[in-house]
Amino acid sequence: METSSDRPSSLFFGQEAIDALVGNADPNADYWRLFLESGPTRLAQNLNTHPGILSLGAGFSPLTVNNSEENNSYPCSLLTQYVSYPLGEMRLLKGRLARLAARVGLKGLGVILKVGEIDRLVQWNSWLMSTNLLPSLCAEALKGTTESLVRQFPQHAVLVKNINGRENAALPELFLQGGYQLLPSRKVYFFDGKSAGFLSRTNVKQDLNALKNLKEYTQVEHHEFSSEDAPRIARLYEMLYLEKHSRLNPSYTPFFVRKALERKALEFRGLRHSSGRIDAVFACFRQGNVTVTPFVGYDTSMAGEPSFYRLLVAMLLKRVAEEGTLLNYSSGAGEFKRRRGGEGCIEFNAVYTRHLPLERRLPFLLLEQCAQVFGRRFLEGSTV
Repeated sequence: METSSDRPSSLFFGQEAIDALVGNADPNADYWRLFLESGPTRLAQNLNTHPGILSLGAGFSPLTVNNSEENNSYPCSLLTQYVSYPLGEMRLLKGRLARLAARVGLKGLGVILKVGEIDRLVQWNSWLMSTNLLPSLCAEALKGTTESLVRQFPQHAVLVKNINGRENAALPELFLQGGYQLLPSRKVYFFDGKSAGFLSRTNVKQDLNALKNLKEYTQVEHHEFSSEDAPRIARLYEMLYLEKHSRLNPSYTPFFVRKALERKALEFRGLRHSSGRIDAVFACFRQGNVTVTPFVGYDTSMAGEPSFYRLLVAMLLKRVAEEGTLLNYSSGAGEFKRRRGGEGCIEFNAVYTRHLPLERRLPFLLLEQCAQVFGRRFLEGSTV
């Protein structure tokens, strides 16, 4: 993203947005063109949103617009993230009364947020991933971007997801000074490849040895996959993220995987069995010196399977250390990640609503209070 406020900004959708990215030097431009050209629901069935771009001089920011669509995956929906997703995680709470109280409270909150059109949103830096990496940003650029979106979408709240103080310590305060509310979202974990002491951890050494001594499997680099692998790769992701975890995660299609492989929109790596079958896979996305893994999958149905998750993490950490990048390894499996040197950090969603009428601002204020009082307290003391 261009950080200078003296460059003109423009909004583009449809073919105009596609044309605006032709020849763009951003290494991730092809990834976003895929969503513009094919439409989000063809790539992930539950990503129901209208994609565009915010052009900023020589750079751009991906943009999505929502109008309270139903049953959306959480990259597009605050209602899904703060209500529907937690309702599906009630098993993590100990005690029947605690689960009952949480369920009643969340359902009540959900009614209020839905009536208040919490998902009438324009989201910038929206790569439609579980973790969106924000490029360098200054106060002038933030102000200009926000003003442009408010002018174009006066009835929509402005949203930026995945704000944390680990990649940029000044970022949360920058958004607060820019008039945004910060809603606690989740705890994410980081591995710093420039200080790769995590490779000397006992658990990591054990994982790397297991990877080295793995029988009947070979490690596969991106160029070694073929389009015929796409349905299997999509199925592995479905087994892990949708069947084992939640159907509210993005439901990526074989078409998405095939196109991502062809265009190198994501960088895939995995484990191929001697029979030729792919049984475990992950894909990386990078913004500057920070890497995320929005796509992970492995065969959860195999009896006596190798510990695919451990093996994939070992592959990932080794590569992060070799490249010297910072890995934002998202949320979940907190104890597993901490044992391997992961450092936890609270992440926020930044929402701008100052231009909205009071009745539209109130649901966001309620959500902010609930997230601060209950959500942040849980996150700061959690081991997940």
